[in-house]
Amino acid sequence: MTTDGARWVAFGNPTRNTGAFRECFGKFRHRWKTKQIDSRSAKMCNTAQIEKWIEDYGEDSDFVRVRVKGEFPRAGSNQFISSEYVEDCVKYRAEGYEDFPRVMAVDVARFGDDSSVIAVKQGRKLFPLEKHKGLDTMALSDKVVEAIGVWKPAAVVIDGVGIGAGVVDRVCQLGYSHIVTELNGGSAPIDGITYFNKRAEVWGLMKDALRVGMEIPDDRELKDDLVGPEYGFTAKNQIQLEKKEDMKKRGLQSPDCGDALAMTFAVTPAVNRNQSSGWRARLAARSYASAQAA
Repeated sequence: MTTDGARWVAFGNPTRNTGAFRECFGKFRHRWKTKQIDSRSAKMCNTAQIEKWIEDYGEDSDFVRVRVKGEFPRAGSNQFISSEYVEDCVKYRAEGYEDFPRVMAVDVARFGDDSSVIAVKQGRKLFPLEKHKGLDTMALSDKVVEAIGVWKPAAVVIDGVGIGAGVVDRVCQLGYSHIVTELNGGSAPIDGITYFNKRAEVWGLMKDALRVGMEIPDDRELKDDLVGPEYGFTAKNQIQLEKKEDMKKRGLQSPDCGDALAMTFAVTPAVNRNQSSGWRARLAARSYASAQAA
């Protein structure tokens, strides 16, 4: 591929919403000249069969999108979070989030290509993520403490597995033990009937929030991370999220940004009553203004 004029050419059916082929049309689109072909434009297509599929599955179904239109599905068969949820949340605008406590989460990178991510969520709003590469535990701890000073969170959740334990210890040593929660993704979940472990549980809670509406930044890494993991079920019918090592085998990066957002759902700080009454007052004021306009 170092030869002048050499080219890669990739053909395929868009059956999966993740993986290297999907990324040719996604985050690596700037490196490729892409074309998607609707089979109805082909001279030798079986129009009768296509019409039958559309009648059976629906014009906008994933089956027709893939097999007829040449478009990627909204969700793979094993994809945990739908791309449609994520794109809707990029457009979503949260209201009344100011009256809820802020939760900060820190996903600590374990590998050279991964990023340590600091996420701050307030109500149904996720603020832009803070990402760091190549920081040791002491330097990352300083960044976390600096972020605490800026955001004044009611709770801080830190990934305590592996080298993350050092960040937990250092942040607590600097005087924030009263708001720090150490998270171990492999620990037992609160809802052990539904989820296999704590990581699956916080991703499940995040999925529920994205489904009903949550404001997230238009961040390509975050969006890719949210739709990347697949899932399955244990022998006890518990939801089990795909391991990061298995994601890497499929050509995907560790979902650091997605993990950071998911971790904010590990705790639920109490809502301040004064803040809550402020939200109700603003809601009443909007309702009164609407009534006066009517």
